[in-house]
Amino acid sequence: MKRNTRAEFKPDSADLLNFILRHFRKFLIAGVVAAVLSAVISLMIKPLYESTVTLYPSSNITEARTLLGESTSRTALFGDDDATEKLIQVINSDQVRDWLRTTYNLASHYNIKPGEKYPNTVISEKMDRFIRCSKTSFGSVEIRVRDRDREIACAMANDIASRADTIFNNLQRSSATQMLDEISRSYGLQDKLVRMYEDTLSTLKGEAALRIWTTLETETDYLGLIRGRYLEALALSQQTLPYTLVVDRAVVAEKKVFPHRSLIVIISTASVLILLALILFVIEGVKLHPADDRQ
Repeated sequence: MKRNTRAEFKPDSADLLNFILRHFRKFLIAGVVAAVLSAVISLMIKPLYESTVTLYPSSNITEARTLLGESTSRTALFGDDDATEKLIQVINSDQVRDWLRTTYNLASHYNIKPGEKYPNTVISEKMDRFIRCSKTSFGSVEIRVRDRDREIACAMANDIASRADTIFNNLQRSSATQMLDEISRSYGLQDKLVRMYEDTLSTLKGEAALRIWTTLETETDYLGLIRGRYLEALALSQQTLPYTLVVDRAVVAEKKVFPHRSLIVIISTASVLILLALILFVIEGVKLHPADDRQ
């Protein structure tokens, strides 16, 4: 005759209070050990500190500039949504990331091994993790930097905001310089044309001289227009305009943002106690007994 076994739960195992009292010592020991171990482990985790910069894009990002940098229209002090998106794009650009990588020697700061196969990829992943830039519900831009060094987190956040302003000015100067070169060539050609008409006019009289004089006036006016554009481009190539308006600069964080040691201890201890309760419940509540044979 073959003997089989089957599992059956005892009715009294549902009494949770009695169950806890019976195994109170086990729960106490397990809870204390779990709390101590999780606290020790949490102390071994290096803390992260966070610094935040809040800034707005200025109207210079979207506003056209005229002679000597004067605006073409009276707009708000802050830029619009389009300016905000442009500011975020610049902050997240490779120009800013490469500058941070060099300035703060991030390969060494993030402990990238010299033999790392893809060091730039690892650095980029860490920057994505520790540096965040986002648009707030108020239309401002928020830069959050986390680092194990609270001083570096603060400095990096402020430097990112400053670097974004520098990049906008560099773009403006580069564009103005290119414009300046084109206008200089146009001005030179137009000046030669005006001088040619002036030389021709000195040799003519009568109706022919009148026609040349009319043409000379038109070309001279156009020469003045080119000169105005030249002065505008020259001013823009030399100006430093504010493209960002910092509302709150980053300060050195006093408290860490990670890890939350109390939360780690509570979750770890609760998990151990729940697991222990399940194990004890199964051991106590299940009994094995012979099952009836059936032919």
